[in-house]
Amino acid sequence: MLWFRRNGHREEPTLVLSGGGAMGALQAGLLRALIRRGFRPSRIVGTSVGALNGAFLAFYPDEAGVERLVQIWRSLEKERFINFNPVRVAYRLASRQIALFSNEFLQQLIAEHAVEDDFAAARVPLFVTATNLTTGRKHVFSEGSVSQAVLASTAIPGVFEPVEIGGQAYIDGGVTANLDLETAVDQGAREILAIDLSHCFDHSSPTSAIGVITRTVDIWTRERVRRDVTYLGRQARITLVQPEIQEGPAIGELRHASRLIERGEAMGEQMFSQCFDRRGRLQPGVVSADVGVLT
Repeated sequence: MLWFRRNGHREEPTLVLSGGGAMGALQAGLLRALIRRGFRPSRIVGTSVGALNGAFLAFYPDEAGVERLVQIWRSLEKERFINFNPVRVAYRLASRQIALFSNEFLQQLIAEHAVEDDFAAARVPLFVTATNLTTGRKHVFSEGSVSQAVLASTAIPGVFEPVEIGGQAYIDGGVTANLDLETAVDQGAREILAIDLSHCFDHSSPTSAIGVITRTVDIWTRERVRRDVTYLGRQARITLVQPEIQEGPAIGELRHASRLIERGEAMGEQMFSQCFDRRGRLQPGVVSADVGVLT
């Protein structure tokens, strides 16, 4: 596959992966379709579950690697990112702990599948986006411990405890940049393929206070992506892949993982065929498709 050439030199696109909780399984299916097309990114930028998928792909950027990623997601089908135990939640509330749940499950998952825990060992340069809880600013990790950076990037505020790195507390990168196109451009990307999961949540009218808050965050996230694409599109060719879903799983619910992988792969084959021209060059713009309803 031929990529955009700048100043006579081959330049492969940067891959940017957004957060999206359990929809990371759909993202894995999309990545499976993408890698099978022969796509190999020059760098990977990931936020939250996109950091989780992106970190694995950075170390195993080939078909065998993405197959392993898919199998990991399938193995989690009976698991939950968020293990709701009323007694433990009540205890944490009563003891005024900083988060409702432990990130122990994610720690075990990363430890089980990580081979080398150092950014320097990645075969593709990796950038993991988190948020500094003290300053409120975005922080991008590109050296040191990959597992700690990914844990920080996936630390949903109030849900999982902040992760301390170098004396600073970090939370989910989605707070400041759920689809971190800015970092891709700052790293010199002139051609970007971004997979955005911000449209992969229930579109029905919210019926509770939590639902209204969640919808508000979704709206803010989508608007941020729209503005970033408009502004940063002046500096780089951005191809935005946006799967949509009418009704999907809760953020920590993994029981639909296999179905999401299959739909992601099928959708990816359809959408990525629209992303590239006959020469294999990315076409800037937005490509979307409807996942449907998962029940």
